[in-house]
Order: sequence, then C-alpha cells, then structure tokens
Amino acid sequence: MMNHRTKSGFTLIELIVVVSIIGLLSTIGITGFQSVTRSGRDALRKTDLEQLRSALEIYKSEENHYPAEVDCSAEVELVPNYIDPWPVDPKPVHQYCYLSEGNQNYRLCAHLENDVDSDEYCNFANNCGGSCTYQVTNP
Repeated sequence: MMNHRTKSGFTLIELIVVVSIIGLLSTIGITGFQSVTRSGRDALRKTDLEQLRSALEIYKSEENHYPAEVDCSAEVELVPNYIDPWPVDPKPVHQYCYLSEGNQNYRLCAHLENDVDSDEYCNFANNCGGSCTYQVTNP
C-alpha cells in the first residue's frame, strides 16, 4: 500500500514574498498619490493668485491705485465687486498674502508644497505669519 501525499497550500516563504511585493507596491502607490495631490494643490494656489491679480488690476483701472493692505489681505475692498468669494489656501495651515507696497505696487504670496515649482526669488518670511515660496507681482 502506497501512501500518496498531495501538496496543498502555500509555504511560509511564498507567503512572505507575496506580502512583501504587495507592501512594496502599496508604498509606491501611496507616495505617488501624495505627490499628485501636492501638485494639484500648488496648481490651485497659482490659479488663485492669478485670479487675485486680475481682480487687483480691475480695481486699479477703476480707482487709479491698488487697495490698502488690511491684515495681509485686500478682501475688504475687492469682495464682492471684483472677486467673489475670496480664495483661500487648500490647506488651512497656509494663507495667501497680499502685501501692498505703496499705491502702485503689490505682492501676492503663497506657500507651495512642491519645492520644484517654488520661486527662488521669493523665499522669505512674510508678515502674514508664514513663508512665501511663490509670488505674483503687478505687471
């Protein structure tokens, strides 16, 4: 009488290899997703600053000067006639900063998460309580 043994199931080594591969692929996927979401938020910040710049230029064409800075913002004078609603940063930790430099100049600043897109000339701590890594100025 011969005893036939059939092999069923997986060995411990096979299971460890499969779990390792799944873990590696998951890590790569999560890292890629975080990078894409950071880039998306940075693109939204740049778009918001361009919208603010347009509103400021329309304001200047009607009033012959840029609005005064109030708590790092021009929201009081621009909303609702020139821009509505006032854009806010996608992450509540940061904020957009409007810095009035006299009646004829201004700076709009934002903090970008992706260092590659940062403006090398705008690496300063502003009086709005944050660091500026991207800026837009009047044309």
